Amino acid sequence: MKKRTKKSEQTLTEFLARDAEVQELRKKVGGLERQLKKARAQESNIIEAVVAALTDSPPRLVAPPVPTFLKKGLHETAILHISDVQLGKVTETYDTAKAEERVLLTCRKAIEVAEIRRSFARIDEIHVYLGGDMIEGEDVFATQAHEIDSSVYDQACVNGPAIFAKAILLLLGSFEKVVVCSVPGNHGRNGSPHTRAHPRTNWDQVLYNVTRTLLLGSPAHPRKELAGRLTFNLSERFWIVDRVYGWGNLLVHGHQISGGFAAFPWYGASKKAWGWIDSIPETWERLWFGHFHTPVRMTLNKREIFANGTTESDNVYAQEQLAACGRPCQRLAFMDAKHGVVSDDLLYL
Repeated sequence: MKKRTKKSEQTLTEFLARDAEVQELRKKVGGLERQLKKARAQESNIIEAVVAALTDSPPRLVAPPVPTFLKKGLHETAILHISDVQLGKVTETYDTAKAEERVLLTCRKAIEVAEIRRSFARIDEIHVYLGGDMIEGEDVFATQAHEIDSSVYDQACVNGPAIFAKAILLLLGSFEKVVVCSVPGNHGRNGSPHTRAHPRTNWDQVLYNVTRTLLLGSPAHPRKELAGRLTFNLSERFWIVDRVYGWGNLLVHGHQISGGFAAFPWYGASKKAWGWIDSIPETWERLWFGHFHTPVRMTLNKREIFANGTTESDNVYAQEQLAACGRPCQRLAFMDAKHGVVSDDLLYL
């Protein structure tokens, strides 16, 4: 038997060490292969889920072409006041589906009236005032969770943006330009009147911002189809002043005014209007609000007040506590440069 030399023993030791390293590397490679296989399986599941979601989602929003208008004659701008939709609320005659139906009907009626006026005037622009309480909420009052058909998340992030995106696209099919102005309502707040939530936490604001992003994209990824045709002016305050031909339209929700829910607070509205003439830094001639679900037009010297109705058709609280009820309606007006508001219509739904 051949005697081992020191050199051969060293070579064997090195070989065994390298073999151990190779075995260890093989174990690591095997582990990495298993991780890769698992990751690919997870990636496949994710891709399948995304494809399924995209397949089930509505088709991509398409911007309607710019319509043609009468080039001569008077020039007017339409004002469409939509408020108190209370999306998600359930009564014997009202729910999310009915709310969508009536919001879209409001827009169709506005288009019909505009077409009639186009026989003598050019009307290529509409200002849409989203006046708050677009959603019902879920914890604004004690039993509200039992009177809704969808969560506040679905109201503000899913159903609401889908409905109002459809409505705005419908208007863009008949108007060259749409300007959206908005204020938050009390039903958008995050809880009861005594909530400690941040003042900016309002689900109406969420609905407005999601709708804007849906139609115009984000600053980093803007959609160019509607550039120059659609503008959003979303107020961070309880008020916004929209200027049309230099006239100032002050938009608030209306819960700042003292008074009953359906019994219109004539004195409270007048008192607030007089105070806002000086306390709001921007000048205005006309005040627009909702909240009371009662359509009213009143005059204070040279200023006018326009109170909007609601899209809902019955309200148990108003029936029980105030013995009040009304027909669902929204407001449409037309303005010109010389006179301001020249026409005021209630669109019954």
